[in-house]
Amino acid sequence: MTFDTKAFANSSLSTAKIILITVIPYFLLAELLMYFELMPVIAQIFEPFTTLLNLPPEAALALASGVFLNLYAAIAFAAPLGLSVYDWTVLGLFLGVLHSIPVESAIMKKLGIDWMKSISFRLVMAFIVLTPLLIIPTELLFDNPDKISTVLYKTTSIIPTNFVDFIIQKSGEAMLLSIEIIILVSIIIFTTTLIKGLNFLQKFDHHLSTIMALVTGLLVGITYGAGVLLKEAQYMSKQQVVSVCYFLMVAHAIIEDTLLFVFFGADIFLLIGIRLFFATFVFFVISIYYKIGRT
Repeated sequence: MTFDTKAFANSSLSTAKIILITVIPYFLLAELLMYFELMPVIAQIFEPFTTLLNLPPEAALALASGVFLNLYAAIAFAAPLGLSVYDWTVLGLFLGVLHSIPVESAIMKKLGIDWMKSISFRLVMAFIVLTPLLIIPTELLFDNPDKISTVLYKTTSIIPTNFVDFIIQKSGEAMLLSIEIIILVSIIIFTTTLIKGLNFLQKFDHHLSTIMALVTGLLVGITYGAGVLLKEAQYMSKQQVVSVCYFLMVAHAIIEDTLLFVFFGADIFLLIGIRLFFATFVFFVISIYYKIGRT
């Protein structure tokens, strides 16, 4: 086994920078919207969409920022809302499939999947993966679905008496939340760096390119696994590339994406199990489609 210390350090530092410049401003923005009582106004505009997902209207900004920016922005908006275990699980499932659309759709385009096809597919699948949570009684899936989750950071019980004190207090909470997310993500990066350093992965035959692309995307995601995906695609058939891409559009970064929401109360087994089930189903449907097409 070889451990790439430089790669780990560079990846951790770059990710920490992204987290800091994303979480702190969006967390403060969410708090300011609530402080000035503007959140209900914004929530009312998006209420039909959040109602469709069975989420509180206040979660609208978390959804929008997750879809168009990244999951760190979604977490920053959602953290102050006091969401329940059920809410965090729904949010984790939906955004686990449909997030960072501009960046990840560009990567899919390089792999041969058209923008409209990848975005449309992920939008449809984001709703499909929620089906079990929407049709199965929550009592069968959760011990206590309405329990308000306990977040990582600790909010102070001191109520600020003026706006300056409010900003100072919330800035501290935003920084603490960012640090805790950085620690979590750094542990995940350390683990994936260890996995990538395993000897058998360093010596794998290109006949295993499909498996390598699947495993890499599943563990580290489309964005961070793009290098491996693009490299291995040249050794894969069109069917294999398409199958892998559509699988990963449903289930990728299964460790990092999942734990980000689990630490806020989401159910880990539902987040992983449901996404893997539908991703595997999609993979085999595409395989069967190509097999029928050849006959």
